[in-house]
Amino acid sequence: MRKVGTISELWRYPVSSTAGEKVEQCEVTAAGIVGDRLFALVDAVGEVAHPERDKRWQRAIFVKSRTVADGTVEIQIPGHPWLSVDAARLTQALTAFFEFEVTVRPYERTRAAVQGIDFAVDRYEVSPLHLLTSASLDHLKVIHPNGDPDRRRFRPNLLLQTEPDLSGFAELQWIDAPVRLGNVHATVIAPTKRCGFTIIAQDGLENDPEILRNVMKFGNRNMGVYCRPDEPGTICVGDAVFVSA
Repeated sequence: MRKVGTISELWRYPVSSTAGEKVEQCEVTAAGIVGDRLFALVDAVGEVAHPERDKRWQRAIFVKSRTVADGTVEIQIPGHPWLSVDAARLTQALTAFFEFEVTVRPYERTRAAVQGIDFAVDRYEVSPLHLLTSASLDHLKVIHPNGDPDRRRFRPNLLLQTEPDLSGFAELQWIDAPVRLGNVHATVIAPTKRCGFTIIAQDGLENDPEILRNVMKFGNRNMGVYCRPDEPGTICVGDAVFVSA
């Protein structure tokens, strides 16, 4: 296997569509990072947030989510302290922020763990680990020098600082290849198709449609890949990543 880089950042998104949390290490299974995308923002009729296609949800990226030591998921709305997802005043605070009724629900896939409450309809099949390389970010900057292809636009679980000899949308060459993430063996299973979430404004980043246009033009809409762990394990910032050619 060839070393292709080192994990420089790990991200988890306890509540879909919100800004996630950087972590130093995480547990993974075949479904991805444990604790990732457990909850959803939903409107009054239970429709799950879709910031990439519905402008009323685009403020979601200014909401933060995290998991605290006891496993509780918390949300921070601008101008408010951190609140647990079951806090009585959370719905009121979210509704005031979005200016329409919003609450938080666990996804249906968590049904085995939580009973007797309303669930959010699963927006998508849970994606396994989403890996993005610094080579891809650098390549997009070359293509679109006036833009800011900050990694937060792409919401990776793993950001890989690639070896100096790798360039372009490097990870797209690894589809179906075995990969080792630290001590965890995995397989690269699919490219990551990009959506309108990549262009919307967030803290320190302007709305930029050229981000997606260039990924569509030069990457066939793909940038980043999904990896499925072959076994449960722990991955950490600083772990080396190897790919079988």
